[in-house]
Parts: sequence; structure tokens; C-alpha cells
Amino acid sequence: MKNKRNIIFLIIFLIIIVGWLGSLFKKDAYTGFYYPDAGNLFKDIQSESSFDSLDACRNWVNKQKNIYNPNGENSDDYECGKNCKLQNGQKPYICKETLE
Repeated sequence: MKNKRNIIFLIIFLIIIVGWLGSLFKKDAYTGFYYPDAGNLFKDIQSESSFDSLDACRNWVNKQKNIYNPNGENSDDYECGKNCKLQNGQKPYICKETLE
């Protein structure tokens, strides 16, 4: 009986350690949100995939600016969200952090 209890505790301990180690090595993912009109933040263009770095997200934003605001005449804005998830499977996204 004592051995069974020890084995169960060992298994639970190993599961906790594996989960903790997995979270340590998880890479951050960045999602780009470009707003062609800074006055209307409900209309955004979102990156189709996530990026491995903030710089890659910013490069995507610059491409969007070249497409939607090539002359820099309009007031636009953007965000790069870190580790974003949809809330209840739909917008809005909840991000751990938003950066510019």
C-alpha cells in the first residue's frame, strides 16, 4: 500500500516537473495588428500567422504601411501582441503584452 502511494506521488511530481519545464522553453509568439485608420481601432488588419520575434512583427507592420499608407498621409497605428489568444473563440484577442 505504501509503495502504491509513493508511485502515485512520484508520477504526480514528474507531471508537474514536465509541465514546468515545458513552460520554460516555450517560445513567445507575436501577432500583428495594423490599423489603417488610427481613429477607428475596430477595423484592423491582422497578420495571418504569428511571428517568432517582435522585429519580425514590426517588419510585417512596415509592409502593411507600404500597402495601405504608402505616402504616410493617413493617421495609422499598430500593435504587436505577445502570446495572444482568442476569447471564447472570437475577437477580442487577449494578449499577455502589446508592444509597438
